[in-house]
Amino acid sequence: MIVLNKCCSHGNVPALNNRESFPARHGNHNVIDIGHDRQGTLNPDDIIQIGPLALALDRLAAVGLMLAFLTALDWIVRRYRVTAWHPTGLTLLAGIVAARAGHVWQYRESYALEPVAALQVWLGGWDWHAGVAAAGLVLILTLRLRKPVLAGLGVLGALTLAWAGFLAAGDGKSSLRLPQTLTLERVTAETAPVPPWRIGGLRGRPIVLNLWATWCPPCRREMPMLTQAAATERRAEILLVNQGETPAQITAFLRAQGLDPAHVASDPSGLLGEMTGAGALPTTLFIDGDGTVRQIHTGEITRVQLDIAIRALEQPKP
Repeated sequence: MIVLNKCCSHGNVPALNNRESFPARHGNHNVIDIGHDRQGTLNPDDIIQIGPLALALDRLAAVGLMLAFLTALDWIVRRYRVTAWHPTGLTLLAGIVAARAGHVWQYRESYALEPVAALQVWLGGWDWHAGVAAAGLVLILTLRLRKPVLAGLGVLGALTLAWAGFLAAGDGKSSLRLPQTLTLERVTAETAPVPPWRIGGLRGRPIVLNLWATWCPPCRREMPMLTQAAATERRAEILLVNQGETPAQITAFLRAQGLDPAHVASDPSGLLGEMTGAGALPTTLFIDGDGTVRQIHTGEITRVQLDIAIRALEQPKP
């Protein structure tokens, strides 16, 4: 099953120059200062964008491997004339159910915030270790005979190694570390000037940056939950960074929706979205205490997904 993230297109990532920094943009330099301490990149190629839909590369890879498993297991069933009732479908179903159940159990404290989210499988969340174990057990029970069982387990093992290799390759990619000079202008109803947020001043604790815009439907849907989470969350600083709109537009939207502007920031140039490779809105960045982006979520986010990602920020780097 392919899970699609609903999002809105948001421009392109500019090319890097030979100093590994993004090209300067005239104006608004008091809002965002990128500087020259950019270390690595976020790998926006991990998200494949088709119009308003964003396809996660890992989910496409998982679907491809499952199709390969179904094809190979179907051939084994015909080759050895297995008479069991739908062994291919039962094995795949058991793997999917176990993978989902394992994920929900692992993050049961997060799912306690919104139990119905455990049934929303289209949002993703799988424990592939549990899925492979369950698939192997059902495969043994349904195929029964020695030769087809060994052949099926061989296919399952080979595809599991391929998936593990895919994940290992992703872990080796470089990451983005936000510069300490990065500053974000506050959005406030007050007439008196207020100091901006400075990423360097927030170092030492996790940060969540949600990139959004008032014209983006999924952004509008998740804003009530995010403003509430920003007001109550104590483990991380949550900032809702508007992309490309004026303070007047942002303030009018927040007032019309009855939303608290306390954790809303403004990026009129949209440079932060370009810098981080966020080609669609909404995009949520999860940043650890030393400023390194540990995770990126493209598309609408739920309270459960937000909690799981914040818990991951509390864990030491692998």
